[in-house]
Amino acid sequence: MTSDDRFRLDQPPASAVDWRDAVDSVLKGKSFEKVLVGETRGGLDIQPLYEPASGVTLLPVDPHRVAFGWDIRQRHEATVPADSAAGVLDDLEHGVTSIELGPPGAPWTLDTLRKALDGVLLDIAPVALAPHADLDAAKALVALIDERDNATTSRSWLGLDPVGAFARSEPLADVDGCAAYAASIAESHPYLVACTVDTTRYVDAGADEVQELGWMLATGVAMLRAGERAGLSVERAAATIGFRVSADADQFLTIARLRAARTLWAAVLTASGASDATPSFHAVTSAAMFSERDAAVNMLRSTSAAFAAGVGGADAVTVLPFDGSDSALARRNARNIQHLLIDESGINRLIDPAAGSGFVESLTQRLVDAGWAAFQHVEAAGGMAAILESGAAADEVLASWKSRLGELATRREPLTGVSEFPDNALRAAGVNVGDQGALPMRRAAAPFEALRDAADRARSAGSDPIVHLATLGTLTDHTARSTWISNFLGVGGLMVDGGDSDGAASPVEAAARFDSTATTVAVICSSDAVYDERAVATVTALKDAGASFVALAGHPGELRADLEAAGVDAFFHVGVDVLSMLGELHQQLGLS
Repeated sequence: MTSDDRFRLDQPPASAVDWRDAVDSVLKGKSFEKVLVGETRGGLDIQPLYEPASGVTLLPVDPHRVAFGWDIRQRHEATVPADSAAGVLDDLEHGVTSIELGPPGAPWTLDTLRKALDGVLLDIAPVALAPHADLDAAKALVALIDERDNATTSRSWLGLDPVGAFARSEPLADVDGCAAYAASIAESHPYLVACTVDTTRYVDAGADEVQELGWMLATGVAMLRAGERAGLSVERAAATIGFRVSADADQFLTIARLRAARTLWAAVLTASGASDATPSFHAVTSAAMFSERDAAVNMLRSTSAAFAAGVGGADAVTVLPFDGSDSALARRNARNIQHLLIDESGINRLIDPAAGSGFVESLTQRLVDAGWAAFQHVEAAGGMAAILESGAAADEVLASWKSRLGELATRREPLTGVSEFPDNALRAAGVNVGDQGALPMRRAAAPFEALRDAADRARSAGSDPIVHLATLGTLTDHTARSTWISNFLGVGGLMVDGGDSDGAASPVEAAARFDSTATTVAVICSSDAVYDERAVATVTALKDAGASFVALAGHPGELRADLEAAGVDAFFHVGVDVLSMLGELHQQLGLS
């Protein structure tokens, strides 16, 4: 037994002040905020420690969801409607519970819907049309539902999204016309969700979590007002509206965002006198988080997003195919991710799994506050349609994207398989990112993939974009930095020469090794101790040997001035702008 008081079990629990004192002793004067406090793209801080929530308010969910799981909604692209039928039935026979139909090559008609949904039982398998603003397409789905005598039982979504049409490069549609049609079928089709408030396009274009919440509310309120103008009660108008929101691999933020969305809409309904209305939330994994290369990593991203959507309380979840295809493998993977979460993990069996978490509760409440403020800002500007038409929404999204691009470029937001640990043997998988629209799809991986594509084109044309690693000292001396720099260069599709054995014993030998290669670019790699002895002389020797570009792996420290005087062109280390640095290397190597 030890007599050390640190191991006594009867010690009083440490307080937050005790913890902070211990942390400060480790930081040794470094800024607590800079080292340990993060920030979401919407400007909310993420602290390293949270105390348990003082009170727990469980967000209500459908009892059927708790017992049987959320609605597994599989998306099918319907370029040729008849070609979708077999895949739709295959999914339904293997556990999918509803279908979302993407836009066909021509507008939906009763005949094309018959072909696409041949054999589908619409009373037990809802069909959702992807967000659109075509009243005739909505009427065609209603006609099919009536034709099959499912008017009083079908829970399908007609997908009318007149405000969001602008983001899809369509004119802003007639909000009142869509609401009037929803009102006309409200009694005869009591469970249909006529109108969809879709925020996924904004998120895929770069909108942050606060913008998504504020714009969701603004659009929902616009549809609610239109429903009232069409003669519906607030409760009935609310029942005609469903929400289609984004889920991505940032699981805690996705959980909090969904919880905040449900809380915010409940607040709107309560303020409108419709507190008994039950909203429907459909979460869709974000296509913008997908990478074209190493597409298997998209399975991990999708799993995190689907998990977060389930924990956050989504009523329906769509996992997009990991490789953008409509193959049997991609569809099976998409649905089985959800089956594992429901049938094996049992996430649905808890009413509100994240309730009580100090971090999630805090983040949820701050998202509620920020989302409400964003909603008020939109209302003051004239509503969602007004900021879309004026271009203000597009400007805000672009500003958010540029801010995120800075995080991506410096790898403060890493992308596995893209900006970290790239596998250059894997070529593009052809991920389907959809049409660009007024708000273009901005994939996080795209700027990095553009570099790798350029390197591939050079190789196809017979060139060989290689960077020489001018390693110094023993393998032990340089291996840490030569390994790191190989990964760094691989992000841009560049291969390396050297680095797998002992390095040069002198600047002269380093120059001789470089001279035997066919490249003009070199990166010096070794330990700080070796740098102190030989780095400056090695830069001079490499330049004399004809190197047009010489970089040093690591922080230069006190050697910076001497290295720059010797002609070093760049310093590659953690925190640099990877996109900018690799772009410069591409230029040096003659890559477009």
